[in-house]
Amino acid sequence: MGKVVPILLGPLVVLLALGLVLSACSTAQNEKIRIGVYDSRSVAITWPGTQSFLQSMASLQAEYQKAKDAGDQKRVAELEAEGEARQQLLHMQAFSTAPVDDILAHIEDSLLGIKESAGVTLLVSKWDQETLAKYPSAELVDVTMMLVDAFQPTELQRQRAVEIQQTAPISLEDAKKIKDW
Repeated sequence: MGKVVPILLGPLVVLLALGLVLSACSTAQNEKIRIGVYDSRSVAITWPGTQSFLQSMASLQAEYQKAKDAGDQKRVAELEAEGEARQQLLHMQAFSTAPVDDILAHIEDSLLGIKESAGVTLLVSKWDQETLAKYPSAELVDVTMMLVDAFQPTELQRQRAVEIQQTAPISLEDAKKIKDW
């Protein structure tokens, strides 16, 4: 009779452990993921007035002036092309739906705090339908202005970041065509 107890306890322990694992999996699946969504255009509209943007542009302009003063036409042309490319990208980000990961990198130290404050696990542009489609039952939490505020915008920059959200984005192709240089 002493052998019956260990033989019965073994399968019982396995079933109990399996039940705990299945219960944990079920709980995890039932927990609704919260995703922080943002209007990337608001982030892009805010970016040009920041110190880091102004410093990067001052550096580009200084290098351009140095090349021009030295008569280095090849370098002047390269820097002009870089300036035009930066401007085109900013147009695509500010008026269309181009990703702003390069801009968000400037507030990387604030992103964890924003996610914790909003109670979200992921930050995704509201225009990134491919990523959002991976989480069909997720709760979407708008964190746009939290991101904007991390750049410490002026009142006018903040106002523009709010206003851009009231209009539909233009196509990426139309944004590429904007010329102001």
